[in-house]
Amino acid sequence: MKRYNLIAFLLIPLALSQAVSAMDTGETSTGKAETAAILSAATDYVKKNSGRNMEFRITIEDVSGDFARARVDPLKKDTDPALVYLKRTRGKWEGLLIGTSFQNSDLKKLGVPKNLWRWNHD
Repeated sequence: MKRYNLIAFLLIPLALSQAVSAMDTGETSTGKAETAAILSAATDYVKKNSGRNMEFRITIEDVSGDFARARVDPLKKDTDPALVYLKRTRGKWEGLLIGTSFQNSDLKKLGVPKNLWRWNHD
């Protein structure tokens, strides 16, 4: 019986570290490769369109079909967090829009599903 306790004692920290790792990367129900592709596309888009040379962390908030919403948190607190919307076209994720707030009508024009809108009212 003691052998089983030792195995459980050794496996619990491993399981917890995997759970924390998934939360840190913003891993959603998508697979690891898909998550990595979304994070890479979001990072590239933010770097090209933020207008500032800043360090930031991206967390995938939600994915719906060929669309995703991610949160951009600057590491220095002198800038507000932002959202970036992405779309998968022909298997490749690309940024659509970045900002701190959006009009739902703009998201609708881009085809972003309503369940990804942060403010779900018309």
